[in-house]
Amino acid sequence: MKSVVRMLIIVAGFLVSVWSAALTQDDLGAQLSKVAGQNAVNYVTPLLSGLGADLNSGFYHSADLHDILGFDIGVKLGATWMKDEDKVFDFVLPDQIVYSGVTLRAGTDYDKIVSGSPTAVGEKSGKDVKVKSTSAFGPLRGQTIFTTPQGFNLKAAPLVMPQAAIGLPLGIEVIGRFIPTVTLPEDAGKVNYFGFGIRHDLDQYIPMFPIDVAVHFMTQKLSLSDKTDKKVLSASGTAYGIEVSKAFALLTLYGGYQIEKSSWDIEPYSYSDPSTGTSVRLDGFSVEGKNKSRFHAGVRLLLLFINIHADYSFATQPVVAAGVGISLR
Repeated sequence: MKSVVRMLIIVAGFLVSVWSAALTQDDLGAQLSKVAGQNAVNYVTPLLSGLGADLNSGFYHSADLHDILGFDIGVKLGATWMKDEDKVFDFVLPDQIVYSGVTLRAGTDYDKIVSGSPTAVGEKSGKDVKVKSTSAFGPLRGQTIFTTPQGFNLKAAPLVMPQAAIGLPLGIEVIGRFIPTVTLPEDAGKVNYFGFGIRHDLDQYIPMFPIDVAVHFMTQKLSLSDKTDKKVLSASGTAYGIEVSKAFALLTLYGGYQIEKSSWDIEPYSYSDPSTGTSVRLDGFSVEGKNKSRFHAGVRLLLLFINIHADYSFATQPVVAAGVGISLR
């Protein structure tokens, strides 16, 4: 589980920074593997859901589409804000654990549910599971038999995405996001990212309409493989919506409504700890993003051909998006 989580963290900052942290492998891994699946899902869901919301952010900074061969090129940043409830979960232990040759039972010798265990975005210290003072195994009372995975104390889950857009005839604009397959630091694996979108100008059909109106559709895919080229995870994002904007000299106010979906598929993964000889296998699982729709509003500053913009999305997981780039209308 820890190896998968570590690689997920790397994806989160593959263009911003590399989040790499090794969670200490406990010698109880073999016993805990039977519950690792759901615990793994609960642990990484806030992070992956946030990154999925990031994927579906920052598509535009104006509803005034480019003229033919006008273009944008720049960098977008999405940062999904983490709420308090995203930072903890109930870690469920197995019904029994073999420790120091003794079989300990949940409820009698230790608590089965560890409340307040940190998720991937939670505190940097896991919760200790101790043998109860009422346990029949006196010498073990008060001993720590397991520590839940630590978090990374993230206030937000950030993701940076390069983006380009070009205007075509008939009020159409195409958007591209692309990162070729690149090797991550520390031989952690390889990542590939691709996104394609299209926008269409609606106000062209309404003469003398005082504001710009457009619609958009965007689809994206991201994948991560390990150093042997075995796929570890893949992500997808899809969004479509309507946007409006109004320009005032150097400033443009923009906003819109969007329906969206994001999901992550984690492949089955095995981890072996050479220091303890234990092996843990995780079944594959999927994580669906929490955000299904959003309202957002923002502002753009255009200085000659340099544009700087930022917006805020009102959604289940709020997102702050920003971007900077070159824009030729």
